[in-house]
Amino acid sequence: MLLTDGSTSIFCVFILAALTVPTLQSGTGYLKFVEYHDTTHCDGYDFDGQCDIYFRELEVYDSTRDRLVYVQKTDLVTDANTVDFDKDIPQLKSEYNFTIKTNDTVKLRTEVWDKFISAGGPYDSRLRNLDNLVIPYDGITASSTWTDHEFTLSNPYGYLRIKMRISCDPHFEGKGCNYCSDFYYTNTC
Repeated sequence: MLLTDGSTSIFCVFILAALTVPTLQSGTGYLKFVEYHDTTHCDGYDFDGQCDIYFRELEVYDSTRDRLVYVQKTDLVTDANTVDFDKDIPQLKSEYNFTIKTNDTVKLRTEVWDKFISAGGPYDSRLRNLDNLVIPYDGITASSTWTDHEFTLSNPYGYLRIKMRISCDPHFEGKGCNYCSDFYYTNTC
């Protein structure tokens, strides 16, 4: 555009550019806790049905350590080596959902404790510290169908089962909703 005010000419160029700002959001992750099983020694013995299990500080978080799900402490499940979350622990019965950012990693962390009451008084002992368990959202595509996943624990054997699914934001698709269909399958929309 050329502007003239007599003797002075000002040349103004307006460039209209569509700046593509990478989005940090690509989908919604859904998570259900299904079952926990442990063959850890409780109360000083091989498993004899005397584990009184609870979970302390169960947390789902992203790569920047932002909490997506947090439960400070669950109810106690008595005399069990297997915990059915739906039946035994009301705090973890729900379906959780949270935003998953593009190409982000979602992890799970918790501690499993055994409550023990002896003649010397009650004490709690930590059975397991489960840390940095990667929930593999990047391996599934958007669906209303739940995908089962099992974290296998060793020394001694145990497992934690979850169900997960993902729904993609508009224009995102693919495994983990990590691809933008508008920009030739890049990870930014």
